[in-house]
Amino acid sequence: MSKKQKPSVILSMFPVVLLVGLLSYCITVFGDGMLSGPSQLVLMLCTGVAVAIAMIVYKQTWQELEKAMIVGISRSMSAILILLMVGGLCGTWMHSGIIPTMIYYGLEVISARWLLITSCVLCAIVSLCIGSSWTTIATIGVGLMGIGRTLGLDDGWVAGAIISGAYFGDKMSPLSETTNLASSISDVPLFTHIKNLLHTTVPTLLITLVIFMIAGFMTGNVSDVNTNTAVEMQQHLDSTFPITLWLLLLPLLVFVLIYKGMAATMVLFIGMLLGGIIVCFTQGFDFAIECAFGEVSYTTGVTTIDSLTSTRGMGGMLYTVWLIICSMSFGGVMERSGMLESITEYLLKVIKGRTSAVATTCFSSLFLNAATGDQIISIILPSKMYGSAFDRLRLPRKLLSRSLEDGGTVTSVLVPWNSCGMTQSTVLGVATTIYAPYTLFCWISPLMSIMTAFIKQYILKKEDSEIDYITISGQAEEYDMKEA
Repeated sequence: MSKKQKPSVILSMFPVVLLVGLLSYCITVFGDGMLSGPSQLVLMLCTGVAVAIAMIVYKQTWQELEKAMIVGISRSMSAILILLMVGGLCGTWMHSGIIPTMIYYGLEVISARWLLITSCVLCAIVSLCIGSSWTTIATIGVGLMGIGRTLGLDDGWVAGAIISGAYFGDKMSPLSETTNLASSISDVPLFTHIKNLLHTTVPTLLITLVIFMIAGFMTGNVSDVNTNTAVEMQQHLDSTFPITLWLLLLPLLVFVLIYKGMAATMVLFIGMLLGGIIVCFTQGFDFAIECAFGEVSYTTGVTTIDSLTSTRGMGGMLYTVWLIICSMSFGGVMERSGMLESITEYLLKVIKGRTSAVATTCFSSLFLNAATGDQIISIILPSKMYGSAFDRLRLPRKLLSRSLEDGGTVTSVLVPWNSCGMTQSTVLGVATTIYAPYTLFCWISPLMSIMTAFIKQYILKKEDSEIDYITISGQAEEYDMKEA
């Protein structure tokens, strides 16, 4: 790109604006059917537009752009494998009785009034321990979703509480991939990064829990209205599935294996395999294979049971896999053509101090989540682009790594065509556009990050002379002169 024309900001923004506009239109037309083809076709169209601009205006070759698309898709292969394993795991865990057991006993101890706050806290604890929001949502999250539907709570609120808790834990866990990435790419020690996250993440979680508690009490009457429904649900679950607390040993094993450091793909495969073995003993080998890869449903005569226990296995994830491939192709072209770099360089001009640096980093990460559909890119690119600006302003690198998490890690799940948004929507059976308004933790995080920077810069007026910041050969070292 050094010898070729630099992309203009206006022309670079055109594919992104077109993408957002067409997707917004399709949402109004197709609604929940967006994932079944319209989103994929829109991404393919916008990829074609980006390719045309890169080839005609900026003289990129097709071979370069094709290679970039392949590289982009290859970056998502881990997510695709996890997604397929999650599909198989949900199928085998449902029909082996594991998820029905979670729902059965959950209905005994959780009321509608406390479900939202309980879901958020429980998912936060599990995700913090295992470092994986995806695994937390695909296991305990699915069970909590079933409890919420049985109690008559709104899908958006329940899914929002589950995702809020899971992404808090993912963001704070030393076992999390994104937490390690944000700290390492910013040259910040891991536990320095996590300690600094506490300043924005804990207040954000507390605000989130207060709102969920208020929302839960506002739906308190739902619990009384649906008491008979819950009892009926338990009876039907008991008659359809093997309900026993012993089955919960398998989810416990999964969490222990991830906590011990085993790769998520391998752990999910083991969980799917063991769930399938249980199905073999209860319903036969053929049925175990079927529920792992295909669509399985029951006809009990109770609509709630039938819809709750129907699964689509690995096959049900293929639309999401298709969407991820299209999304990563678009992101690859935008990155290789230099259009993403042109946009982010333009944003560098607005960085004048702590508040603008944090705000620009957060909004750039959110923008990249939407523009590329990839959470990892939303962390790596802003770190590379804004690292020098933070150094120039003598801002500590731990502020950069925290901003990457506040703006990139948690907002990925709010974008319908991002790999995170697509996955959680598919797993929970709730469209991203439905749960996004209620995923409070993910909305408040970047706002809290910006507000904290504003308070320190303009209200407390703390100077960064408190931090002796030295950069040697591109490696950042930070020395705290006193605690901020």
